[in-house]
Amino acid sequence: MNRLDDLLKEYTQMRGAGQEARSVLYALRGRIETLAPAQRDEFAALVRAWEARGAQDAPTRLSPIRPIKPLKRLQPAAFPLRPDTDGLSERVKCPHCGRVNKKQDVFCYACGQVLEMRTAHDTKHLSDSGETISSELFGPETVLTLRVRGSVEVYELRPQKIDHELVIGRSTAGSAIIPDLDLNSKQAADLGVSRMHLSVRYDAEHQALMVTDLGSANGSFINGQRLLPREVRVLRHGDELRLGRLVLMVAFRHPQ
Repeated sequence: MNRLDDLLKEYTQMRGAGQEARSVLYALRGRIETLAPAQRDEFAALVRAWEARGAQDAPTRLSPIRPIKPLKRLQPAAFPLRPDTDGLSERVKCPHCGRVNKKQDVFCYACGQVLEMRTAHDTKHLSDSGETISSELFGPETVLTLRVRGSVEVYELRPQKIDHELVIGRSTAGSAIIPDLDLNSKQAADLGVSRMHLSVRYDAEHQALMVTDLGSANGSFINGQRLLPREVRVLRHGDELRLGRLVLMVAFRHPQ
């Protein structure tokens, strides 16, 4: 199975489970951004085609998205700005053709490019206080959620509530050492996850999560970049965390 097939399969699984299109695309953002431009265009076309079919085949399971428009490339000058017919003033600029789209659009109406996907967990301004929430902010009540790629099961963790580093790894029969997050049921051994693979520590001063590879045999990676043994890195909302060949999708859930 090639990368596009793998991405589309995961997209359809998550959409079939009831997640909104923008949320799914945000979760897959790290992998989408590694695609070549032509591959991103093809993925956008595949998603559009699937949504067109899915909306007809399973209308009660899929949340609605904007109507699908044919994917084609035209010069930016051929597209005038659209009138703001629904009163939405916030816009999103397409990184490919520069056209301005409404904030709820998933794809650029002009060229079909997957737009920058932002959620409440990305950097944003709070009108009441003037403060900002960034993708690395992890407050005292924030919940760390980890989802194994290809699965709809989500692990919810609060590293700030424990008095030691939270260890992710896998248990083994007869061993007295059990990690805080045991991935043994996710074929972790076959996928190269060590028994004590990665630690997560809460930095209260900076309100951030710090991760450290614990000298694992097959390495730890954040968004495809390998961590050196014992290297400390910041974990952010939207990151793709890979332990050996097992991929965890990272999200922060902030209290309302």
